Amino acid sequence: MKPLHLLALPLLLAGCSCPWTQSDTKAYPQNQSIQKIVDDQAKSAKETLHPKGLCIVVAEPKSGKILALSGIASGVMYESGSTFKPFVVVAGLEKGVITPKTKINCENGSFTVAGKAIKDHYPSGDLTYDEILMKSSNIGASKIALLVKDQDYFDFIRKFGFGEKTGIAIPGEIPGLVNPPSKWDALTKVRNAFGQSVAVTPIQLAMAYGTLANGGRLMKPVIGNEKPVVVRQVCSSRSANLVKNALKNTVTDQGTAPLARVDGVTVGGKTGTAQAIAPSGGYYADKYITSFAGFFPVEKPRYVVVVVVDQADLPPEKNYGGLVAAPIFSSIASQISKLPSK
Repeated sequence: MKPLHLLALPLLLAGCSCPWTQSDTKAYPQNQSIQKIVDDQAKSAKETLHPKGLCIVVAEPKSGKILALSGIASGVMYESGSTFKPFVVVAGLEKGVITPKTKINCENGSFTVAGKAIKDHYPSGDLTYDEILMKSSNIGASKIALLVKDQDYFDFIRKFGFGEKTGIAIPGEIPGLVNPPSKWDALTKVRNAFGQSVAVTPIQLAMAYGTLANGGRLMKPVIGNEKPVVVRQVCSSRSANLVKNALKNTVTDQGTAPLARVDGVTVGGKTGTAQAIAPSGGYYADKYITSFAGFFPVEKPRYVVVVVVDQADLPPEKNYGGLVAAPIFSSIASQISKLPSK
């Protein structure tokens, strides 16, 4: 697949080409059991996948507490891929352009916008937003984005914390990249809908998924004995809960991440697969940044986990978020769920 958009290339290169070789950042002593789980899983993943980089974040949605970190979670940015789609759905729900019953025509897998073809991995017809998330339809997400006014769409991206520093107490945080509508071309919003032309950090993504899990409240990521801080109410609790519950479908056999399932625990989340950016410019044709962002248990989420794997040493047909990052999430979530309750 050829790259669709290179407007943000210089800044994306500055983040994505930076190898995540920083030593693991310890969160705080009270949660060393979770940190150990993450450290062990990161070590195992590096040994088996041989990636250029690996980043894992575990956070508590209700407080924003960072429970474990591995890799440069706040100092590297990357194109998020399809983990961005839930926020597009929230914008559509909040602006009233879609409802849970709305059917979006996904054009049997190919949709042309401004002369460019948007493709789906699994061709589909009419889908509701929960089916769009389950099947990870680029076309469905793009069409929802097109229904939202440009400024409203941009405002929701920013409300979720993208394009600004979170304020986490770790040196070297970067804001990511979200271009305003004045810098958009005819395809920017379409590409944004499936995580292109927008750059996020793993910490930002963890806080944004925490917002879905937390009734629409965006929390500041806090470490150690810092007190919880509510940044803002991003959306209604209704919209947040609708999308939170829809993300359960992703980890079914009909979704893109059955390998993210955890025995005895309900999981919600989303896969992401984005082409890696080459130092010489443009995208690699066969190298990917894969990810999974999710939370558990869905009914009352206690944990958010984000896993980002940069260019695993795998053939392209096996280098997808659902095959690479989702099993790492599952292993971490399974072990955390078995820890004694505090």
